[in-house]
Amino acid sequence: MRLSAPLARFVLAGSVLGLAACGTSMVASDERWNQPVSNTQAPADPSVSRAEIFPQDGVETQQAAVLGGEPVPMLAHRPETDRALVPDSAPARRERFAETGPVSTDGLTQISFAQEGEDFDPTLTPDGKQIVFASTQHRSTSDIFVKPVNGSVITQLTNDPADDSMPSVSPDGKRIAFTSNRAGPWNIYVMPASGGKPVQITATAAHDLHPSWSPDGTKLVFSRLGEVSRRWELWVVEAANPSSGSFLGYGMLPEWCPTAATGASGGDRILFQLPRERGARTFGVWAMDFKDGATSNPMAIVTSNNSALINPAWSPDGRFIVYAEVPAPTGRVEINQSRPSQSDLWMVSADGSAKVRLTDGNAVALMPHWGIGNRLVFFSDRGGRGNVWTIDTQSAVLACSNFAAPAHAAANPVPPAPEAATHKPAATPEVASVEAEKH
Repeated sequence: MRLSAPLARFVLAGSVLGLAACGTSMVASDERWNQPVSNTQAPADPSVSRAEIFPQDGVETQQAAVLGGEPVPMLAHRPETDRALVPDSAPARRERFAETGPVSTDGLTQISFAQEGEDFDPTLTPDGKQIVFASTQHRSTSDIFVKPVNGSVITQLTNDPADDSMPSVSPDGKRIAFTSNRAGPWNIYVMPASGGKPVQITATAAHDLHPSWSPDGTKLVFSRLGEVSRRWELWVVEAANPSSGSFLGYGMLPEWCPTAATGASGGDRILFQLPRERGARTFGVWAMDFKDGATSNPMAIVTSNNSALINPAWSPDGRFIVYAEVPAPTGRVEINQSRPSQSDLWMVSADGSAKVRLTDGNAVALMPHWGIGNRLVFFSDRGGRGNVWTIDTQSAVLACSNFAAPAHAAANPVPPAPEAATHKPAATPEVASVEAEKH
């Protein structure tokens, strides 16, 4: 199977907009495909022991099987002058590069500073002190990097000629899952948070993207482009024993709620984006419960007829959801555009009862991730080039809570901030302009 060049371009650029556009048209069959994967899935490097990353496993790794199918089309190479600062043969995977200091604009703060290429797919470590992200600032293919949120030095974690992107840090902060096409198709890998040789988790001819950890760190949920269904599917796999996987349903870019048992009957909740199968076919934000290997209670949190609602992400406590809204007045996002001309981030209560706008409409904002301390990191080109930005969501959380339905507010009381005993922070138009109506 071969991904289209536009789809590959969007994946390599870190923007899921292209995935969103392709996902609406890649429906060839409505039959549910629920057979579990049954493949030998070994690390790509025979010298790496699975015990290095999964100590509880203790199984020595083996040479990965050769994967079938054609390689994924790569991005066009940049001029020779735009070479990697770290050669492919460099033995050290943790080279350091200097950066510019933080820049604040309209309540937002820029925290990465690619001068060439872009920084994208940001995520925060559980302690909120570091961001892990993908970047093409040093060569035309992407690698995984980490930097302190308030620091000026970045550390390179992967150094492969192929593309590594979509990092996800485990709840204990010790492992990073990511997607890579280093073996041909896009597959899921896991490496130590300090860098080093990765363990290959999935090894199929399908394309697997966007891993997300379960709250206990034992499972990964991810997107798969089904070889039979030709649709984007949701799968879950045991991270330490990935010899089989389970099909959960159709959808893209899943995010496991960081807080366990927030769903019905004590189940976990998983967010994802799903297109309509009729009419405008635009993406909406959905959630479902997951318990004992089974899913239930699929629900549409927020939808739109004239916008694509993508990149959903949980607040750490599971009470709120942030997502990106991409205008699509014709009912679809055009596949030939490399990036939307404008997109905004919105916050919505987990039950959909209130909605707050986070960004001001003057730039592209995508790929949000919500960490502790009300910090939200996301990708934006508002500085003229794609980089990682951050915003404090406290005012927006208070505004969203005030506009939530009474039943929701009673079921999920908002603990006051320390300073809220004497006054309530004002929600500025740049941070939280409220719209009462749902999409």
